[in-house]
Amino acid sequence: MTTSRNEYAPNRARIEGFLRERGADRIPHPGGTLLEHLLRVARLLAEWGADPVVQVAGLCHAAYGTDGFDRALLELTERRALAELIGDRAESLVYLYASCDRATVYPRLGRDPSPVFRDRFTGREHTPADPELRAVLELTAANEIDVLTHNEDLAARHGTALYRLLARSRGLLSAGAWAACARGLGRYAPEPAPGIRITGLDHLVLTVADIERTVGFYQRVLGMRPVTFGDGRRALAFGTSKINLHQAGRELLPRAARPTPGSADLCLVTDTPQAQVLEQLAAYGVAVEEGPVPRTGALGPFTSTYLRDPDGNLIEISTYPAPPGAAG
Repeated sequence: MTTSRNEYAPNRARIEGFLRERGADRIPHPGGTLLEHLLRVARLLAEWGADPVVQVAGLCHAAYGTDGFDRALLELTERRALAELIGDRAESLVYLYASCDRATVYPRLGRDPSPVFRDRFTGREHTPADPELRAVLELTAANEIDVLTHNEDLAARHGTALYRLLARSRGLLSAGAWAACARGLGRYAPEPAPGIRITGLDHLVLTVADIERTVGFYQRVLGMRPVTFGDGRRALAFGTSKINLHQAGRELLPRAARPTPGSADLCLVTDTPQAQVLEQLAAYGVAVEEGPVPRTGALGPFTSTYLRDPDGNLIEISTYPAPPGAAG
């Protein structure tokens, strides 16, 4: 299916004439007649910059009826006639859209990266290629937006479900299609669930080259407390938090997508004066990367000194100013 835009030049007048011959201009449909609906769908697809093949598929998308509209203009035995009129690829998209068993397929869209389609005519299942999947979603958006625009009752009943379907399938829609969905269906967006409120950091994970060397550094230089838990796992506790340690190459699951020693940048808060921090680092031969320098933390301005651990992770040791009236 590699037909270029320049190679594909269907006769739109002939196609519209064919649809009239098959009675599309006499079949009632939200917004007037089925033919008027088909023309509007094709126009939407053109506005979104859809491939001409997809536009023509949109013009003929109800030729075999759909899972939501059972008035067919052609029998399935006449597929060849439609293919000769609009081209094989456009006809295959019309059939794919018409044959989609929505109750089976729609729950998979936007959740499964390669959703299995069930053909409601034959009962067979198959996985469409990505271009066909995207075309079907584009046809779905254009068709449903037009239907709901012209039928308030259907919009009230199905608007929220349709918005959810298209929102979770947003990655398969063109920018123009999604913008139209947001404009036309945004009022049916479900109320968001109460937001998540993060109250603190329990622990973080460092991937290190040598766990015991890391434990020794953080224990000696930064006063953290070594912890062993689970099946011999190692960690470093400080305040109400801890650092769990993963051995590079033997990380536990689940894990970061690209665990790499030396990729972290940590800011640790201390109530130890910065001058004493410098003395401690000098005593253990730890080079100061930068500081003390003024910085801004989660609670406001503070003073920071930077160093690196054995894996090259950047460690920022920060001191907030004492509150007014505190003993010096």
